Amino acid sequence: MILAVIFDLDGTVLDNEGDWETAFGEVIKNEKLTIKSVESEDCIHTPGIGLTANWKRLAPEADEQKIAELSAKVKDYYQENFGDNLRVMNGFESLVEKCQELNLPTALATASNWDVVEGELEKLNLYLAFEVTTTGDEVLAHKPDPEIYLLTVQKLGVDPENCLVIEDSLAGVESGTTAGCQVVGLISDYATEEELKKAGAKWTVESLEEVVDILNIP
Repeated sequence: MILAVIFDLDGTVLDNEGDWETAFGEVIKNEKLTIKSVESEDCIHTPGIGLTANWKRLAPEADEQKIAELSAKVKDYYQENFGDNLRVMNGFESLVEKCQELNLPTALATASNWDVVEGELEKLNLYLAFEVTTTGDEVLAHKPDPEIYLLTVQKLGVDPENCLVIEDSLAGVESGTTAGCQVVGLISDYATEEELKKAGAKWTVESLEEVVDILNIP
């Protein structure tokens, strides 16, 4: 039985993975970086794992200070160019309304830091959409590690198996599954149905509207 619903933020609540992709690309171009892994992949960044982990993958030779600088530049570019044009994913608002109708508490679990999340929630007036929020500042290990979902479940006071996690990234699906939650995978340009199921998704959907039917499953 589903007793609570946990949302990822980027690519799930917000329609912005393409914006982050652009931000990474612009920083790589402006810094004149040669990223060998990008040449053989369709996408630059890996959704769900956070800025630091992405740069450790993209620039393994960089030291911690350089990675911190690159991460800050990506965040600054994103906020300056996309921060005032945030888009909520289609179907999110109706899904939250359904959760409220069913008396299901909702939570947000994201690798983003609170300084980013707070601004986004304020601009979109989403503070009341979530009873619980967990950010990357509160955990030592990021997705696909299950820590962020285990902490969120603890805050909710609900057993993991009774929590429905909604994720768009493979790392997020793996994180929620490993934590013992039931996971819905949102199909996108970054994750196919097959990939999401392989990562552990119990269901896959093409839009958040489809999740409403899952909430009604006994």
